[in-house]
Amino acid sequence: MKILADTWSAFDVLDQATFAHAILHALPKACPEDEFLYLEETDQSKDFSYANVRGVNPLDEPTGDVYFSPGATTFDGNIPKVLTILNLDHLRFPLKFWYHFGRTPKDHLPAIIEKADKLLVTHRAIGEILQNHYAVQREKITIVGHGPPLGNWLTGPVDDVTRRITKEVYGREQSYFLAPLSGHPSDNLDRLLAAYRLFRNRCPEQVMLLLSGEESHQVRAVRKAVKTHPFTKDITWLPALSTAERRKVVASARTILYPSLSSRFPLPVLQAWAAHVPVLYTDNDILRGAGALVQGEDVNSIAEGMVSLVTTPFLASGLVENGKRRLQDFSWEAVAEKVAEVLRSVTDQSSSRSSEQ
Repeated sequence: MKILADTWSAFDVLDQATFAHAILHALPKACPEDEFLYLEETDQSKDFSYANVRGVNPLDEPTGDVYFSPGATTFDGNIPKVLTILNLDHLRFPLKFWYHFGRTPKDHLPAIIEKADKLLVTHRAIGEILQNHYAVQREKITIVGHGPPLGNWLTGPVDDVTRRITKEVYGREQSYFLAPLSGHPSDNLDRLLAAYRLFRNRCPEQVMLLLSGEESHQVRAVRKAVKTHPFTKDITWLPALSTAERRKVVASARTILYPSLSSRFPLPVLQAWAAHVPVLYTDNDILRGAGALVQGEDVNSIAEGMVSLVTTPFLASGLVENGKRRLQDFSWEAVAEKVAEVLRSVTDQSSSRSSEQ
């Protein structure tokens, strides 16, 4: 089988780059008998140096038995197409009207979906949105899963001394919640801050709230939201940290708070499991007993989750143990095997149609 693969997504935003980079490395190893042609606009193929991989220029009109994109990009060649949908946040959080010079932004996804023979998704939530909003048939969608964050993004546990020193530096010697932010409206920041207010009124133990992000443009928006909070002195914004410091901060947190409304795969949940820290999240299909499940649009639900994790130590420790086990269900090798199965099935169907004609 000759697979024409698109490398563009491997150099895009974090969630797409994480999936694309990992799967474009895992696929050639999972399919050593197959040939991979990686489309490149620059010298990207050096990042994917395997015996069965070679870079090809899209201007040369390359072809293959099947086209695969680890993102929602598409190739217009006349071969079967397998596309991956990783983010549908534009449906719930559309771009502001003025971003497009006064014109309503157009949703280009229907045209992309129509060209695809198969659609791959990382988790059930995205598949359900595709079915409900875009009326995609269930048979066209395959859930392939996800793997752990790559390289420096995967945070392991830390020892007690490191945890104590980190709490002194970032938490003023107090325990702290850590809430990772992306700078997108799906962060659910307003409800998170409202839930923290309820938590502080209900829980006798004082726990700080650390808000963490990688983008400098977030600082102003976060400070504005925090300014009028009744517990503003106990809320701290952490700008981009070094890899070593970020690992310490994550692994020393009392709980990772991630009440996100995003459709993207929740990388912070995997990071919490790897760091042996309890996590609060909104999707039971992902957690499956390995975190505090809350309703993202219900401030009281988020607050109750925070209270229970602080006031019930055996619950928090049990969720940590469940998280260690749950993390083992996420493997890039397993994702590659599922992707390979879909690519082979599409190729076989195409060959059958050609022989019938």
